[in-house]
Amino acid sequence: MARRPRAAEPEVIDEPRENEDARHCASLNAYGSYLYGQGRWEEARAVFVKASKILPDDDVTRKNLAVASSACGLNDEAIEIFADLTAKLPNDASLHNSYGLVLHHAGRLEQAGIEFAQAAELAPAEYMYWHHKGTNALAQNKTSAAIAALARAIALPGAAPVCYYNLAMALGAAGETERATMFLQKAIALRPDDPGLLVRSVSIMNGWGRRVTATECLRAFARSGRRSHDVEVLLSELLADS
Repeated sequence: MARRPRAAEPEVIDEPRENEDARHCASLNAYGSYLYGQGRWEEARAVFVKASKILPDDDVTRKNLAVASSACGLNDEAIEIFADLTAKLPNDASLHNSYGLVLHHAGRLEQAGIEFAQAAELAPAEYMYWHHKGTNALAQNKTSAAIAALARAIALPGAAPVCYYNLAMALGAAGETERATMFLQKAIALRPDDPGLLVRSVSIMNGWGRRVTATECLRAFARSGRRSHDVEVLLSELLADS
C-alpha cells in the first residue's frame, strides 16, 4: 500500500525584535498604569523605568515615567522629560496639560500657566484644560483671569462639579459672594451624595454671611434621607447660632 505523504512541518517564523520589544513595553506600561491608579507611585515609576530601558524613545513610556516621577516628588526629572516631549510634539494638548500640572505642583506657577493656556488653545472644547488654566490663575491671585477661564470651563459639555466649586472660589475672592454661592449650590446639586463637598461648601457660604442658604442646603440633604454625622453636627451649630 502506498504511504501517505507526511504533512508539512509547521514553519517557525521569527518575530522581529522590535515587535517583541513593543509588546513588552506596552505590557509594562499597562501594569505601571495600574499601579499608579492604585496610588503605588514608586512601584509604578520602577515599572516605567524598566519600560524606558526597552524603548528609550517611546513617547508614551516617557510621559508615564514623567507623571510617576512627579508623583514621587522627582520634579526636576519630570520637568526635563515633559520639556523635551512638548518640544517634540508641540501640538499635543494633553502633553501641555500634563506638563502644566507637573509645573504647578512644583510651584512654578507662571510657567504652568503658559502650558495650560497652550493646552486650552489647542483643544478649546476640553473643559478640564480651562479648569486647570483657571485654578492656576487663581493660585497666582489673578482673579479676573481665573473667573474667565473657569466660566469657560462650566460652559463646556461634561464640566465636573469641581469646576463650579472653583469658579465659586474665584468669585468669592473677587467679593462676588452672591454669585459664588449660586455656583456652590450647583456643585452640591451635581454631587448630592458627597457630604464632604456639602460641609465644605456650606462652611464657606456661612463665612460669606449666607447662613440661610447654607442651612437650607443642609436641611435638603437631611430631607433626602441621606445621613452624615458631619452634616448633622454642622446643621445643629448653624441652628444654634441663628
